[in-house]
Amino acid sequence: MTNHRPARRARLAGKLLLLTTQAFLFAAISASGRAQATPAPTFEVATVKLSDTKNPNPPSVSISPDRFEATGMTLKELIKIAYDMNYGAEQQISGGPAWVASERFDLDAKEDEALSAELEKLPEDQQGVRIREMLRALLADRFRLQLHHESKELPVYELMAAKGGSKLMPAVAHTLAKEGDTSTKPRSWIRFAGRGVLEANEADSPMLATVLSMQPEIGGRLVVDKTGLTGKYDFTLRWTPDLTQGADSSAEVGPSLFTALQEELGLRLEPAKAPVDMIVIDHVDLPSAN
Repeated sequence: MTNHRPARRARLAGKLLLLTTQAFLFAAISASGRAQATPAPTFEVATVKLSDTKNPNPPSVSISPDRFEATGMTLKELIKIAYDMNYGAEQQISGGPAWVASERFDLDAKEDEALSAELEKLPEDQQGVRIREMLRALLADRFRLQLHHESKELPVYELMAAKGGSKLMPAVAHTLAKEGDTSTKPRSWIRFAGRGVLEANEADSPMLATVLSMQPEIGGRLVVDKTGLTGKYDFTLRWTPDLTQGADSSAEVGPSLFTALQEELGLRLEPAKAPVDMIVIDHVDLPSAN
């Protein structure tokens, strides 16, 4: 019998990293609250340690059939994953000492066999809810993390169709993963293919909004999907990164991110203000060595 678990967990890792908007956050919190009669699942064993400062590799998250691994992640980044927050919205977490956004940690958490088998039977979105519950419990245990939620009106960008409508083309059938594909490549993805280049495969508009929030030109604002688009799309977006954000000044000057979105994808970013769910850290400790 073919084992599809690595591929499913790879797709889930991609979804956990491409953290979307507030609606998903509230759904996850609500689902967790409804399930309080049943004890929340926990990892069987876990280690948390400071990252090797000489490690040249970028931060990463990996989900294999029976474990959750994060390398080179700050506590702030782990909180975003655990609470299903938009990965690029820096303003959504406040409080706590400075090290929550500077110290980097390696986390290796293992599920027991029974729980791993149970999770594998769930749809991927439900797997994500359960894993986030487990990660929240782990952060509360190892970091003594205590927090609360507040709603605050903040500047955001609304991603909308530009005048003339969207230019996004539906995903091409041959690029989609077929049933039984055991590769570790997620079916739906947006990747950075170089500075100022995004490539997408079977991506939807909420995924694009999330990735746009990560760009320096956005200034840490949350990008909210207001396009009304419901399909999956393949596309490439090319722009000249903001020179004030460390781009190579010798590079050929091209359209800005805002201009490229309109010209290439038929989308625009409109400044607005909206109530945003905030996480406020009330207490946190550096984890003890283990």
